[in-house]
Amino acid sequence: TDDSLFTKSDHVRGYKIRSDGKKTSYFHREISDDAKKLIGDIAPKKLDSGGNNDDFAPKPIGAAAAGEGGGTSAWNKAGTWEERDVTPWAKETLTAQLLTAEYILPPGSPSPGAHATVTKVSKLDGHASYATVRGKKRYIYEFGLTIKWILTLGDDHTKTCHGEMTFPDVDGTVELGEGYDIVNYNVDGSSTPAGTGPLLDRFVRDGGLRESVHKVIDDWVGLFRATY
Repeated sequence: TDDSLFTKSDHVRGYKIRSDGKKTSYFHREISDDAKKLIGDIAPKKLDSGGNNDDFAPKPIGAAAAGEGGGTSAWNKAGTWEERDVTPWAKETLTAQLLTAEYILPPGSPSPGAHATVTKVSKLDGHASYATVRGKKRYIYEFGLTIKWILTLGDDHTKTCHGEMTFPDVDGTVELGEGYDIVNYNVDGSSTPAGTGPLLDRFVRDGGLRESVHKVIDDWVGLFRATY
C-alpha cells in the first residue's frame, strides 16, 4: 500500500501526510530546518572511557576548604553557627584552678598569718563550649560548684576551721572582676574553735579566701579564651 495515500478510514483515525510524503499520526510534530539548527545535535553520546571524565570524579577536600585553623568544619563555608563542646577539659582545668585558691591573714588582723585554702571541689556541675559564627568566637560556660575549705589559725597552727560554700552561677553573664554569688555557706561547728565566727565571716565568707576564689575563676575564663 502506498503510504502517501489515505484509505477511507485514515482521516477518521487521525493520520496526516508529512513533508517527506510519508503518512504519520496526526499528533506527530515536525521540526523545521531552522529549529534543528537552533537545537543542535541532541543524540545520546557514549561516555569516554579513556579517562576524560575527571570532572565527575570525587575530589579530596583540601586543608583550606576543611577550615583548618578557622574554627569551622569543611561543610560550614558560610561561617554560620557551629558549636563545639569542651566540658571535660573545662571541668578538669577549673578544678585545678580552684585548688590553688588561698589567703593569708595580714598583720593587724585578728589572727595574723592564719592560712585559708580550698581543699576540695566536692561538686562541679555544668557545661562549656565555644561557638564560631561568621568568623567570630563566643565562649559559653555555665557551672555550679561547691568547694570545701580549711583555715588554720595563725596563733596556734593546731587549731583549724572547716566548712564549705557553693557558687551557683559561674557563667558568662558575670563580668570579670564583679565576683560571684555564694549560697549554702556552712561552717563545721564540731571542729571550729569558739569565737572564730566573725573572723571566718570576714576572711572566708565575705572576703579573703572568697576573693581569691573569684580571681582563680576569672583566671580560668582567661585560660578558656586563650586555649580555644
